[in-house]
Amino acid sequence: MASNAQFAVTVCICTFRRTSLALTLDSVASQILPEGVDCRIIVVDNDVTPSARPLVAAFLARRQTALDYVHAPSHNISTARNAGLNACRTPWLAFVDDDETVAVNWLDRLLASRDDAAAVFGRCEAIYADGTPKWIRLGDYHSNRITPRNGVIETGYTSNVLMDMNFVRRFALQFDTALGRTGGEDTLFFHAMHRLGGRLVYAQDAVAYEQVTETRATARWVVMRRYRAGQTYAMLQQKYDNKRYRSLVLSSPIKIAFCAAIAVALALRPSRAMWWLMRGVFHCGMLNYRLTRRLHQEYAG
Repeated sequence: MASNAQFAVTVCICTFRRTSLALTLDSVASQILPEGVDCRIIVVDNDVTPSARPLVAAFLARRQTALDYVHAPSHNISTARNAGLNACRTPWLAFVDDDETVAVNWLDRLLASRDDAAAVFGRCEAIYADGTPKWIRLGDYHSNRITPRNGVIETGYTSNVLMDMNFVRRFALQFDTALGRTGGEDTLFFHAMHRLGGRLVYAQDAVAYEQVTETRATARWVVMRRYRAGQTYAMLQQKYDNKRYRSLVLSSPIKIAFCAAIAVALALRPSRAMWWLMRGVFHCGMLNYRLTRRLHQEYAG
């Protein structure tokens, strides 16, 4: 990594009891950066005890890297992300997850797309083990990509993002701690950024990779993730589009029935049938939130 730099960027990695953090750190420390760019790392440990400290110390013993360790003991991902925001002293901050590794040009590609952007999202590619069910691999439910709506990106994720900290500080943006165990805090954060006039950009050549674990390569995990995503989307409508939110009690059952019918019609093509079923699960999540205003606690364990 460069020294005597003219431009500085921070990479924040929030972690909770994952030894895969060592691989994440190695990949970030191995970035090939443009001349004059300096990169710092912040590790935010969200465990009640500072369990990641020995791993960070071992990393620093073998790699000369500018790294700050922050202990944010709350078991609340929003608290961890906010600690990263507060600890950042550079004009740009990137987030990447502690179960990901990044391509050697990842940060360079994010930085190349930052002009006039409040946030730049990269592509997250899932890597599946050989035993992963075929419908999960074909549906690729664990990867993250950005799909603009009418040519505009309205929200995003923290698994691969670079953000303008001047914009964040100007509007005092923070991750909602009420969503720190449910998930969806990043969806709400970046949609708020969009609503405040921030331009969101997609750099598909800035790639992060996730090795999908056996515990996540299951129907239950995919169903609950899609269900919670539907709940989060309904929550956004409640906050920003109340008319559409009220209509969910009528529109969601119709969409659920439609998705189920398509899935039945595609019974001889199981992977496509499952894709439509998962879309129906998404609408089930929307309907559930409309009726109960409760969110599934994805990170409660």
